[in-house]
Amino acid sequence: MNLKKEILSLKELTLLGILIILATYYFVVHGPIKKQTEEYDNRLAEINSEIQISQIKAAEMIKMQRSIDAIFDEYDGNPPMTPEYNNTNVIIGELNGILGSTYDYHLSFGAEVVDENNVNIIRRPIDISFSTQTYDDAVAKIKTINESENKYLIQNISIYDSDVTSSGLTDQFGDPVNRTQDSGRYDIVITMTSFEYKADTHNPSH
Repeated sequence: MNLKKEILSLKELTLLGILIILATYYFVVHGPIKKQTEEYDNRLAEINSEIQISQIKAAEMIKMQRSIDAIFDEYDGNPPMTPEYNNTNVIIGELNGILGSTYDYHLSFGAEVVDENNVNIIRRPIDISFSTQTYDDAVAKIKTINESENKYLIQNISIYDSDVTSSGLTDQFGDPVNRTQDSGRYDIVITMTSFEYKADTHNPSH
């Protein structure tokens, strides 16, 4: 009877030893390996994400470089420079020089906005209206604005032939034009945008 108990105790002891070995393997070998494997998987996922971001940035840089190369090719290696931010005084001076001799000249600026393709580029809407006595003079003024070094983006031009005498016109100083001079009248409205470079875009001024 005692021998049977000793045999059972030996089996229990062997089973206990096996359980201890398995527990030791799990906590000492399998557990750390699993944790390390999870860490490797997480790091691999981070690396893949970084690679995807780098590929997107590389594609954007290639696209931007192609756009830059196209601009340089268009202007034979000497593209126009974008004016510095808050170029309104220069614009006013230039347009006054071009349109100051016209009739009923009016200039207004819209609210500036950040360009959707480049956060350093500020778009400034400009509305212009003026009148001339001849169609050719109107076209000449528009052409001069279009050829400006400021490189305005002209979006819309409207020319109206009001077919009235000059008695309703005023000069650049607001004085009535000679009432005895009969002439047609062309009213011009221009909608355009100027572009300015702004290095600091964190706190744009409006």
